[in-house]
Amino acid sequence: MTTNHTNAGLGTPLMITVIAVAVLGAGAILYTTKQSLRAEMRSYDENVAVMEEKVRQMKEERAGAGSETMGGGMMKPTVKEFTITGKKFAFNLTELRVKKGDTMTINFESVDGLHDWVVDEFSARTAQVSTGGKTSVTFVADKVGTFEYYCSVMKHRAMGMVGKLIVE
Repeated sequence: MTTNHTNAGLGTPLMITVIAVAVLGAGAILYTTKQSLRAEMRSYDENVAVMEEKVRQMKEERAGAGSETMGGGMMKPTVKEFTITGKKFAFNLTELRVKKGDTMTINFESVDGLHDWVVDEFSARTAQVSTGGKTSVTFVADKVGTFEYYCSVMKHRAMGMVGKLIVE
């Protein structure tokens, strides 16, 4: 039996060349894919950094006092708490000022006699309490304007037990 060494000699360099081209092609594809993934990761990292900065800014805004502007020029609502006392025909505070959308809590105490705190436009009313009694009411100031608050006990309003709630 005779073996033809001529064909075997030509096949080996050809096979090596095909394998080398395949390996180089695969390497080029892997390199391109790796570069693409690196670019995507840079873009992802940049987006994460932008979002982290936005979260930080929102936390700072939330920590500040008063109403603050949100996106689109809207005001961020806040909670405003007032302690008001009532005595014979007078409140200790005769003017309250808040922003539209603020949540208001009125902590009311009678220091002399039977009194309450009422503002009709917001349907806000405390319970009537006697000397030493405490009560509260919470509501949203959702209308702009100047509104009268008063004591609804007997003729206290007519006798001057009133104040102004100013909603800007």
